[in-house]
Amino acid sequence: MELTVNLGPRTYPIVLDRGIAPALPARLRRQFPKSTFGLVTNTTLASLYAELIAHWERELGLTVLRMPDGERYKTLDTWGAIFDTFLPAKFERSSVIIALGGGVVGDVAGFAAATLLRGIACVQVPTTLLAMVDSSVGGKTAVDHAAGKNLIGAFHQPSLVWIDTAFLESLPSREFAAGCAELFKYAFIGGAEHFELIATHGRDMLGGRPNTLLEGIRRGIAVKAGVVERDEHETKGERMLLNFGHTFAHALEKYFGFGKLLHGEAVWWGMACACELGKRLGTISPDDAARYDDLTGSFPRPMLPSIPPAGELVAAMRFDKKVSGGAPAFVVPASPGFSVVKTDVSPSVVEDAMNGIF
Repeated sequence: MELTVNLGPRTYPIVLDRGIAPALPARLRRQFPKSTFGLVTNTTLASLYAELIAHWERELGLTVLRMPDGERYKTLDTWGAIFDTFLPAKFERSSVIIALGGGVVGDVAGFAAATLLRGIACVQVPTTLLAMVDSSVGGKTAVDHAAGKNLIGAFHQPSLVWIDTAFLESLPSREFAAGCAELFKYAFIGGAEHFELIATHGRDMLGGRPNTLLEGIRRGIAVKAGVVERDEHETKGERMLLNFGHTFAHALEKYFGFGKLLHGEAVWWGMACACELGKRLGTISPDDAARYDDLTGSFPRPMLPSIPPAGELVAAMRFDKKVSGGAPAFVVPASPGFSVVKTDVSPSVVEDAMNGIF
């Protein structure tokens, strides 16, 4: 199946199916007939999918960079290593970078594509559920900084997103469960029908039931594509809705150290905090509270290394890239399937909400 992100001259297709990875070179040769190609992946995937990568190399003449695996390598040093690999290979502005991996690989490779020779094409081939339903679509690229997550980056839309759900079969169960957090996120911003989809079939998705999972991925991507079309560069406020639970999640990741808590694991906790904050701010009506409690009760929230001090998390939020005028932005539920952005929230209320969750 194929979806489209309609952005005028930056419009691109998202191809979604099972078992399509071997067909990627033929598609790229049609779409980029005179281009040279580079591949960015990580060492774990390079070993796991050595046969597939070898096939791509034969068909495309790839230059390959194998970066270390893990969030702690989502840095300017890794970003620079991509230039050190592709510039000596005489890459041109017509060249194409392929990102094979999860969100870390996709973000770093996408940021390199945004800045190499002032911008070349990027093809996203996500291998994790989290990347399939979130980071591979929308053009946000970045690396982390000691001050916070994703603070250095650029908007750079991919030219193609190629999603093969067969990659999920090799995904560790911990990473699959973490990726489901981004899938569930759309229940809070995708409309009443999407809320019902997740509320009714969420447990089947968590269990990996193929057809239900594929439909959840497709509909989640469609929600994100629509938001990106209406607010590509996060200037109108709507795209901030995609950060549901993320203000809390990013603070948790920073507090515990990038890599110790998977992003999706932090998002599970962050979404629960966002719902609790919505109750305390009154954006969730008493009539809907039980429905939100039922949904958040199904979240597979992992055990945290320790109970994080709410005050320290609030302090970390001031360094979030979504801060405006020194105040962090919070996306909180308004009614099933819909959320709103709040920027005038008292720190004490935020702390109380977190203390009600942790």
